Amino acid sequence: HLLTSLNIKRTDEDINLTRTDINRVTPILANIKFNEGCQKPKGTTKWKNILFGLVSITVVNLTALFGAIILPFRKKPAFKWILSTFIGLAVGTLLGTGIFHLIPMAFSVEDYDKELTFLTKGLIAIIIIYLFYMRDQLSKVFFHVETAVSTHDHGDEDISPILHQKNTKSLKENLQTMKPIGWMILVSDLLHGFIDGLTIGAIAMVSIGDCLRMMVPIVCEEFSHKLGDTAILLSSGLPIKQALLMNFLSACGCYPGFFLGAKLGQLENFHPWVCALAGGMFIYIGLADMIPELISMGDEIEKDFVMENKTVSKMLKIKILITQNLGVIAGIAIMFLLAKYGEVLSEYF
Repeated sequence: HLLTSLNIKRTDEDINLTRTDINRVTPILANIKFNEGCQKPKGTTKWKNILFGLVSITVVNLTALFGAIILPFRKKPAFKWILSTFIGLAVGTLLGTGIFHLIPMAFSVEDYDKELTFLTKGLIAIIIIYLFYMRDQLSKVFFHVETAVSTHDHGDEDISPILHQKNTKSLKENLQTMKPIGWMILVSDLLHGFIDGLTIGAIAMVSIGDCLRMMVPIVCEEFSHKLGDTAILLSSGLPIKQALLMNFLSACGCYPGFFLGAKLGQLENFHPWVCALAGGMFIYIGLADMIPELISMGDEIEKDFVMENKTVSKMLKIKILITQNLGVIAGIAIMFLLAKYGEVLSEYF
């Protein structure tokens, strides 16, 4: 029909287009690809995308709450080893999402790089980052070179009395006497959740498959963060039930962010901008926030051995490093494979 409308004659099954024909067809095909073909009729709403996005952020919130609920089991021998792997997974998925998914989407790289060579270049960038990270960690193991660590609490301090004590004060009274660090955590989580919701909302309106890929790193990161945030709220003066409630309410900031993102996501030019915003945030959190937490968790494991009068040998440090790197490498690999074969996943939605 397109050829007929342009008065291009078709004589047989094999179409031979002249240079003039190609010059006439190309702009129209480009317009269909990037404008008309990508627009939905006015007045319609992608309810399936909205529903999937809401389910995604609800899963994120419930996962974060689960991470806080398991806080009483922090004294189990394997707890910190498992958490260390999970933090490593958060590092890998956050970094992989930023470099393999969000930054390329911000520049619309996939529209003209059909061979996905940007994935190879992104992988090289991540490998360089990883090699510098390993240089620092191996220097620490073999040459005792100390590195800066995060002060984010994972519940290592003895908060058992707080977990079991009875508190007769109301939530309002406890909030009035809560330490400033507790308020800082709540406000920070509220803003963080809003941006996460904004990102998921905008991306969900474009592609459910991309939304699913965004959910993976957010779940990994929120799991370990909420664990530490709950410990800080407990030490700030809130009892366990109220700390869990406030933690969950602060995480619910993602819902208004989601609806705003879903509304703005229907605008033609908004999607690349939110991808750029989220890409920068994911890469920063992965490198500047989660890696120090990963190092700090390794130090806490070594500290436990010292408290038990056990020797902190090089072999122990290597085991810690391997445990952490399993998570990092797995996270990077997951996001790389999702970027390379994500179109197959999108076909199911």
